[in-house]
Amino acid sequence: MTATPNPRRAACLAAALVAAALASAPARPAAQGPDHLLDVVQLLADGEVVFGSFANVESGASGAVDMSRSDADYIFFDMEHGPLDMVELRDYMQYLLDPAQILRRGRPGTDKAVWVRIPANGREMNEWMIKNALDQGAHGIIAPHIETAEQALRLVRSMRYPQRIGAADAEPEGLRGSGPGNAVRYWGVSGAEYIARADVWPLDPQGELLNMIQIENKTGIANVDEIAAVPGVSMLMAAPGDLGMAYGGDAEATEEALQTVLRAATAAGLPCAITAGPDDVERRIREGFRVLIGGPEMIEVGRRAAGRD
Repeated sequence: MTATPNPRRAACLAAALVAAALASAPARPAAQGPDHLLDVVQLLADGEVVFGSFANVESGASGAVDMSRSDADYIFFDMEHGPLDMVELRDYMQYLLDPAQILRRGRPGTDKAVWVRIPANGREMNEWMIKNALDQGAHGIIAPHIETAEQALRLVRSMRYPQRIGAADAEPEGLRGSGPGNAVRYWGVSGAEYIARADVWPLDPQGELLNMIQIENKTGIANVDEIAAVPGVSMLMAAPGDLGMAYGGDAEATEEALQTVLRAATAAGLPCAITAGPDDVERRIREGFRVLIGGPEMIEVGRRAAGRD
């Protein structure tokens, strides 16, 4: 009979391997490499197109290891239509840590940002989900069915810590409570550095956290310009599936809604996200979408089209 793997024991072993690898590494020159811990944030800051895949949680540890070696820039961890399971999230993220990759990069943590889609719609304001996901070490929040600027602002405030006196970006005032012990260990930084870096980009140019504001119905479309203008919003997402339902299956009206979201994001200087497949990813890149969500084949085609091969 095959023994069942113990996720927590494996997670501890992975952490020990990372620590040992870093301890034995030769000293590196200071101030080398990009400004950000997360490659995807640096890519967006540099104006690049980025690509991500849905987390393959059904495959367990092996799926996470495979994802750590993929060409994805980020992982879309879905708790809206999947289980709301913070332990599963935490265990999955542990298997993304790869000591060899950490040594090559010369930076702690994983080079696969994990953005968690919470189940609560914007109007439900269940902010504890945001706090809990971030405290496990997640690098961003994907917020479904945001309909108003007020809802977007609440999301931003829930992701931010209260800023120090005199901070240039003290507003919007943060609401997040202190207690990121697991996130500090997962990111591989000190508590003080985590607090400094765990802020929303691009409001904080050195921030590592991102939010994806999903526009999914007619109310969101009507308010999309005001939503995009909220300080601390990182990107908008034009959601083809839900917008298609909102417009009753009218393909032309749905496409116009998608383009409306793109125009609002572009006007606000924000990236815009959309799901895509290998057949339409090149068109979406030409249109101006900069955050693409799909499978491995889409990523391969998209990276080639974006000049990131």
